[in-house]
Amino acid sequence: MTPINEPEITNLDKLRSRLQAESTDSLQLLRDIRDNPVCSIFFDESVPCITVIRRNYATSTQLRFIHESILHHLQEHGVNKVLGDDSALPTIHAEDQEWIIKEWLPRAMAAGLKATANKQPLSHFGKVSVGNVQAGLPAGLVNRSFDRLEEARAWLHGVNLLS
Repeated sequence: MTPINEPEITNLDKLRSRLQAESTDSLQLLRDIRDNPVCSIFFDESVPCITVIRRNYATSTQLRFIHESILHHLQEHGVNKVLGDDSALPTIHAEDQEWIIKEWLPRAMAAGLKATANKQPLSHFGKVSVGNVQAGLPAGLVNRSFDRLEEARAWLHGVNLLS
């Protein structure tokens, strides 16, 4: 017998469960979203924005957990900008690129995301991956890539978005 009004399991909860069965890096990601081998995600009130620093390869589960965490942080802090340091991003698999474009971005924009800026990846396949995602960005999302993170931060800080 199914309980009535059983709470729906969120995307983050499902991904947390999957990460617990993965690697040590996944467990560290779960323990501390700000400081782990895969990435760092934090609120930067100087812009204001959510900042994501890629540190290493992310499995599909890790990548989706990172993006769901970004979405959670956007809502929690009431901001509409994301700054990414993609320097160390080696690649994003094609199915994850498609998931970002078709599933995650529409939900992020519905949550208020209006602008993104990033420092380009150093690796060839990282650049190709980011380029593919940027080519699929929905209308209404302002985006720009830079060679230096400080340039990206300054540009994003100066972007004036109407609500």
